[in-house]
Amino acid sequence: MSSKYLVSEIEAFCARYYGDRSLTIVPMAYQAIFLALAQGAQQTQVVQIAANADFIALGMRTRAILAAAGLNVSTLVAPITRLLITDGGTNEQWTNTSVDIQNYAPSGPIDLELPYPRIVSGRSTLNCVMTNYSPAAETYSQLELSVYGVSVRATG
Repeated sequence: MSSKYLVSEIEAFCARYYGDRSLTIVPMAYQAIFLALAQGAQQTQVVQIAANADFIALGMRTRAILAAAGLNVSTLVAPITRLLITDGGTNEQWTNTSVDIQNYAPSGPIDLELPYPRIVSGRSTLNCVMTNYSPAAETYSQLELSVYGVSVRATG
């Protein structure tokens, strides 16, 4: 989990949102794992956000394993999939439609932050819909989506 946001920028963002309350801010990541995602198939994973803190998403990463190949550093897979995330608490989509995963949550050594942090309330869910649109008969035996950011808890 890495971030191009400075700690001071994250703290300032939280202070604007939460006002004068004392805050506990800790790094956090949530993961959705899609198994046996075949060509043309779509899967939904629901990620439960912890009840005791809000989550501020800063970025996402993916890691995919093809059913026909193993995974190591020299064989990283760039999945040909589309992703749509909906905040279950607000029913707000993060994009207007499914977007190519490499434009949103790249794999490998590429850091791509969200254009602006996303606040997800505690006790909410992230409904993640992944669609494999590969032109070849590729099945991802495992595709991991990691949403990273910070958990924020008001303590005063």
